[in-house]
Amino acid sequence: MKHNLYANGGVQNIEFTDSSSDRSVGVVEPGSYTFTSDREENIQCLTGSLEINDKQCLPGQTVVVKKGESFTIFAKETSSYLCLYK
Repeated sequence: MKHNLYANGGVQNIEFTDSSSDRSVGVVEPGSYTFTSDREENIQCLTGSLEINDKQCLPGQTVVVKKGESFTIFAKETSSYLCLYK
């Protein structure tokens, strides 16, 4: 298990491995944050509301980010997510 902080703590997550894959669960404070993925990421919104590359992501919805793709996460309110790495 590993704790990560990004953008001066505006995005934080805990990475872990379960029986099938690598995952992270995280929290995004209000703001806009840009990242580059080093592997495919399936990001599911758990609470709040996220925009990922201008795609709305509400609780229960998933947005896929391809390996090597730059992506921007925008949060109007504090939101949480689960990410499955492939």
